[in-house]
Amino acid sequence: MLSRTRRSFLRLGAALGIAGLAGCTAPGIEAREEETRTVSAADVESVEVLNSNGGIQIHTWDEDGIELHIVKRGFSADDFDSVQVDATGDKPLTIERVDQAEAADRVSVNLEVRVPPELPVGRATTTNGGVDIQGTTGDLETQSTNGSVEARRIDGFVALSTTNGSITAQDVGGIDTAQTTNGSVEVDVPAIRDDTTIESSNGGVDAALAQELNAELVAQTTNGSVESTGLSLSDATSSRTGLSGTLSEGGPTLDVSTSNGDIELSLL
Repeated sequence: MLSRTRRSFLRLGAALGIAGLAGCTAPGIEAREEETRTVSAADVESVEVLNSNGGIQIHTWDEDGIELHIVKRGFSADDFDSVQVDATGDKPLTIERVDQAEAADRVSVNLEVRVPPELPVGRATTTNGGVDIQGTTGDLETQSTNGSVEARRIDGFVALSTTNGSITAQDVGGIDTAQTTNGSVEVDVPAIRDDTTIESSNGGVDAALAQELNAELVAQTTNGSVESTGLSLSDATSSRTGLSGTLSEGGPTLDVSTSNGDIELSLL
């Protein structure tokens, strides 16, 4: 059940008028609409947030309900009605951008969500925008195409991916995957539970590995170097561009790689 607590519209009308007189649209001028809703969390088992053009931020707070703050941006407020944000279901509660007309392509929507700390957040995906998740519980999957992905203080395993942007995972329960094409990767790896890939194509990789991590490590770069600090490896093989060996008692393969960039491995 949704209750609307605040709705505000901010328009730069005077500036738009100036642009109109000049016969052009200035790139820094925008219309903006903000809305805040609260959602009861009484029957909600988990939360997922699905966006397409815009960022996602999910943090925790000390309230019992779920707060959803929506920020729409575009060159004309007339386009805002072409996009709506739905919050439906409870297993999970899905907060989702829904495009209803062609004009939706001209509207970006940022979704800022606050949840109780005990409520699991399972998924957060967007296409054009960053994803920032902090303080949540449960295993988490996040994905973007054009934007950075950050996960901090997550009580669960994380699977993080983007194409154009950096990846950060700090103080998480474990890593399932962390992959980007164009961007750096900086991750804590306290645990893995299956073969795991930490990868960039164009960017450096910095991975801090737990001392008790059981894995077969394979680290490789094409144009760069691999450096290790504080790790204890058995049956190790190393070169300037590669390092492999057994961590603790061995286990699943931990594949750390990049094509263009350095790899730095350290003790968590």
